[in-house]
Amino acid sequence: MNGRSEDRVALVTGGGKGVGAGVARVLCGAGIRCCVNCNSNPAMAEETVAAIRAAGGEAFAYQADVSDPAQVRAMVDAVVERYGRLDILVNNAAMQPNKYIDEYDAAALQRLWSINIGGYWRCAKAAIGHLRRSPAGRIVNMCSIHANRPTCFDAGYSMTKGAIRMFTRELALELTRDGITVNAITLGGCRIEFKTGRPKWDMQTPLDVINPALRGVNRLVEPADVGETILFLCSDRAAAITGDCIRIDRGLVLV
Repeated sequence: MNGRSEDRVALVTGGGKGVGAGVARVLCGAGIRCCVNCNSNPAMAEETVAAIRAAGGEAFAYQADVSDPAQVRAMVDAVVERYGRLDILVNNAAMQPNKYIDEYDAAALQRLWSINIGGYWRCAKAAIGHLRRSPAGRIVNMCSIHANRPTCFDAGYSMTKGAIRMFTRELALELTRDGITVNAITLGGCRIEFKTGRPKWDMQTPLDVINPALRGVNRLVEPADVGETILFLCSDRAAAITGDCIRIDRGLVLV
């Protein structure tokens, strides 16, 4: 981070568990102060914060539903009130119902979009004013290999990830004049503790999608791997990188 990490502040949505928790731990390990956002499981967010503090980092947990504009604004205000600034936004909060198209009703699909892409937009909208005042504003959006590759079990989720790719590119163009970089992580095959739903493996699915032996990939991506990449994107060394989608999947999409 070229000596500036100790002065920077990050908001990580969906940071209480899984990938988000791993990202928050890496950022805090580099001296960045973090707000660890959660919604459904505040106890896990507090556990993540406790682990960060035990390792010498600084963080606090904040419960907010990213589909609620008022809660998002209050969360960003709380970060700035506590730390005096906001430099980094990591949009990670998402849900994956794992439903077939005909299993979605209008309310479920609307809820999915309101969190997975609407939440990214609301958080960016609330944070941009503060990021403009930062000497190195950064936005990193968590995306997925399923922005390009069908899941075979949740088209709704894939559609939101495809939208995130273009949201990232559009926002990068809009904010380049402000010196704010916007990038996405295209993630696949990551080790996480919990998912919103579970795939239905009893269906007729191409085996190379679900069988690691046929993929030749025997190791999962670790949340810390994602965190290290995001840490780089937030550094001065990555100031020229914006509008990009960086794939982290151990080569999963190559076969």
